[in-house]
Amino acid sequence: QFNVPQLTGELTPQPSVRKMTVISLITVTLCFALFGGVSIFGVLAFGLGESQRDSLVLDLAPARGNPLVLASLVSVMFSVLTCFQFHVYPIRQFAAWAIRKARGRGPDDEKSDIAYFGRSLTRWFDIASALASVAIIILIAVVVSSLKTILDFIGAFASAYISYVVPPLWVIQILRRQKGFAWHSAEALGCLALFSLGAFFFVFGTYSAVRDAFAR
Repeated sequence: QFNVPQLTGELTPQPSVRKMTVISLITVTLCFALFGGVSIFGVLAFGLGESQRDSLVLDLAPARGNPLVLASLVSVMFSVLTCFQFHVYPIRQFAAWAIRKARGRGPDDEKSDIAYFGRSLTRWFDIASALASVAIIILIAVVVSSLKTILDFIGAFASAYISYVVPPLWVIQILRRQKGFAWHSAEALGCLALFSLGAFFFVFGTYSAVRDAFAR
């Protein structure tokens, strides 16, 4: 996630690779258990193939009159609205940062920038980045009608990259700054193994998701 560096810096009394490794293992294990449990119970409840639709929202739609199911659907709607801003925020921040870097301006150079209608050009670019991010998300939601297609692509492309490719590379870079670093150490080899697994998921999963999307 985008806040991992911040969380790493907040470790007390002193951030270290070993502490962050333990935290990463705990969080990945919890996520794996939660998603694995949802997948298992989803298959047991709705089966496979045509019996299983794009999402649990569509699977539970016939039983939406049940108070428990209705409460679950409302909770899903609330979680989507809550998570939306957390997903949009890093996208708009990165877009604004990329524009500032392309213009050769730093984060504290806004006061010296050209002003239009009482706002600096930097601020207008920030606003445009936010609006463009939301517009692209809405466009994708309108054009791609199948939620499964979106989830397959995100799961293969973004999840593999964030969960299996980037973390081991970060850990390797941290290990290389320490004295006595060796590529044949257990931590380095473990990171390389995780990176290789993530690269396979990234390439093969993305190819499969794109091929299935065009096949439909």
